[in-house]
Amino acid sequence: MIASGSGPGTASSSGWDARLYWLWIGYNTIAFLIVLTVGFVLELLGNDVLHLNLASRHVLVALLVATLGATLFGGVLGALQWLVVRERVPVPRKAWITANVGPALLAWLLVIMPAVTDAQTSNEAVSTAYLLAASQSLALGPLLGLWQSLVLRKSTRRWAWWTGANLASWLIVDAIIYLLSRLTSDLDVLSGDGSLAEVYLTLIATTPLTGRALLWVLAPRAPAPDAGGPKAAGAT
Repeated sequence: MIASGSGPGTASSSGWDARLYWLWIGYNTIAFLIVLTVGFVLELLGNDVLHLNLASRHVLVALLVATLGATLFGGVLGALQWLVVRERVPVPRKAWITANVGPALLAWLLVIMPAVTDAQTSNEAVSTAYLLAASQSLALGPLLGLWQSLVLRKSTRRWAWWTGANLASWLIVDAIIYLLSRLTSDLDVLSGDGSLAEVYLTLIATTPLTGRALLWVLAPRAPAPDAGGPKAAGAT
């Protein structure tokens, strides 16, 4: 079956398809809002849930929270992104979701958990530390792009550009957020003083850039040498 959006009007080197573009933005936004809602509930529950002091017997709980957080973020985001990706290339759903869960787990283990445990040890506000860590984990974007590009390697010769596109989009959005934060104190995501909603609004702000890049990377006229062309790319 030929992929949706691979007709005469879109089968070009640019890969543009308005429907897929807006689907990408919509699905990513839905995923971030789902994670935002869960994060908001956890914040309401307070320190009892985020008590991650590794020096205590709660270490297993800490690892469980990290795993669940990564699975939620990567699983929901990956599943919804795959609905768009599959219309251009025959990427297995499990492989794409795994490419999202892996980096998310690293972000939880290497950034979020240490920040929260340090806050717990020093009797600082756990919620503030969690917010700062979430802000710092915005660097997860390029890492996601790297893992995802490896999945796309067999489907498009432009696969390596996906990592660069993610890095560029995150840097652009971070730069804009930084400039805006210099103009108003109401936007303090990068310093960790903003709200959880601002963190995910920053995530959502990258989707128009990554969406356009994805369509170019997966353009029907840019298949990998062994991908078999646009028809093969659209097979399900």
